[in-house]
Amino acid sequence: MSRRRALPKRWLFTPPAGAPQQAVAEGLASALDISAACARILVRRGYDNEESAGQFLSRRMDLLHEPQLLPDMAKAVARIAAAVEKGQKIVLFGDYDVDGLAATALLDRFFRLVKTGARNGFEVESFVPDRAHGYGLTPAAAEAIRRHTPDLLITLDNGINAHEHLAAFAQAGIDCIVVDHHHVGAGVPKASAVINPKRRDGHSYPFDELCGAGIAFKLAWALAVHFSHHRKVTPEFRAFLLDAVALAGAGTLADVVPLVGENRVLAHHGLLALGRTRMPGLRALLQCCNVKDVPRAQEVVYRLAPRLNAAGRCGEVAEALELLLTEDPQRAACLAAALEGYNNQRQKIEERILEEARGQALEMLAAAPGCRALVLDSPAWHQGVIGIVASRIVEEFHRPAVLLAVDSASQTARGSGRSIRGLHIAEALAHTKAQLVEQLGEMFFMEFGGHAAAAGLQLRAEHIPAFRQAFQTAAATQLSAEDLAPVLHVDERLELGQANGRLCGDLEKLEPCGSGNPRPLFAACGVAVTTAPKPLGNGDKHFAFHVRQGQTTRRVVAFNAGERFNELSEMCKLSRLDIAFRPHINTYRGASSVELSLEDFRPSKDERF
Repeated sequence: MSRRRALPKRWLFTPPAGAPQQAVAEGLASALDISAACARILVRRGYDNEESAGQFLSRRMDLLHEPQLLPDMAKAVARIAAAVEKGQKIVLFGDYDVDGLAATALLDRFFRLVKTGARNGFEVESFVPDRAHGYGLTPAAAEAIRRHTPDLLITLDNGINAHEHLAAFAQAGIDCIVVDHHHVGAGVPKASAVINPKRRDGHSYPFDELCGAGIAFKLAWALAVHFSHHRKVTPEFRAFLLDAVALAGAGTLADVVPLVGENRVLAHHGLLALGRTRMPGLRALLQCCNVKDVPRAQEVVYRLAPRLNAAGRCGEVAEALELLLTEDPQRAACLAAALEGYNNQRQKIEERILEEARGQALEMLAAAPGCRALVLDSPAWHQGVIGIVASRIVEEFHRPAVLLAVDSASQTARGSGRSIRGLHIAEALAHTKAQLVEQLGEMFFMEFGGHAAAAGLQLRAEHIPAFRQAFQTAAATQLSAEDLAPVLHVDERLELGQANGRLCGDLEKLEPCGSGNPRPLFAACGVAVTTAPKPLGNGDKHFAFHVRQGQTTRRVVAFNAGERFNELSEMCKLSRLDIAFRPHINTYRGASSVELSLEDFRPSKDERF
């Protein structure tokens, strides 16, 4: 089945700044020595004074909030310190994705450092569950934890909604500390400490969008203060934290949390730390990804993260954790090569599932064109890959999508959901579950966890039809027909000459970009095409052409847009085009020039031509 052509996007231009807003932008441009376009973008994103805009651009580490402000942090530090003092056994149980792996590796490495100076030989064991067993504290995971015989269990990037298992651990004499950032469902579970910035039960942390690895970093920081006897952290702990921010940054970028506030600081310094890291596993992984020097956010998201995730999807997730923990460069190289193989395998499986899922989606929309959410299922799908496919289905059809892999033996369906703006998928799943419990009573069973954009779930296969109907009803109450039409948000309309080296330099100051802080998108209207589009390299995925406006000519490169090559070739026969793009500096054979990465194009509506 050929790829369905992407839905046409409606270009939505940011309204021109009014006189007061324009005056603020001009003041920022002068005070911060940035271009007017960059200043206007900052103002529109809420950084409308010199202090807030300056902090946003600075990305300083001292902008991080004190870890003691997190709920139950003091309790967690006290209980962990007691475990160290008494020589108890601590078990770290992380999630199987990059965020959970990074959080687990970060704390494991921290405890190794503590162990070198500890009087008592406390033990630390770390593990993550098999992805096939489902997310979080499943019955299989709980049994595995018991076999590790912990005195203290620390859950990382999971546990906030595992009320029954945590209660059972407490009854068995196992103390638990929950370190999680996911949606708090039916209240806070009973545990020795529950560190979650989303808690609202009398707690108010200044920033509630930290990921699991970010919270683990804060816990390590608080513990470093404690073990430094509540003074300035020792040089050893300081060196550890400056290196460990690489793991916190990787988890932050991979988990697609908003890159604002503390996340922006952690991501920025995480990227810098990745560029100089001494961890053999990260060094080997970056080499496999062909990433040199300081990686960019996109390289972590699209190269490093998929390889770490591939271990749980197509191999043994324990190998990914071992990679992040090993101190042996040779072992690290072997593990990184294994993850590379798993990732290649994952890509092949993903393409097959995508074709099947796309077919189901087209049939569903043909039967019900007004359907505002997609619930797709198959017993032939690999549970470890469906989350990626769900993202691609959402991208193509611009509807929330839940993909379910059915285990024929147990008649259990495990799924992954992804959403669009306008539908908080974790809240929608909570509403769906409540509706089905009311309809079906105790016979309906569903576990889930997640946040606004993504979620994981598990339910009985026999209840998929009821779940599909209830979830689609929940989506229909929150999403309008307009929400289903993809929109291209254009930050600024520029003359081609304004897309210059100065602007490219200023845009670098807005990095790292991603969720919550998207890379700015610009449009030049009424440009003339001066050279016809030509494929780049030997394939047909990318192509390039040149455009001119006034005295300025720019090379335009369209990445992964091969399916639109013929469309653009025909459109280039028109006198003028509008192009939406992101400018960057391209360096080739020592020469640098401004180049435009094409996002979209359309026949020009510029009335001047």
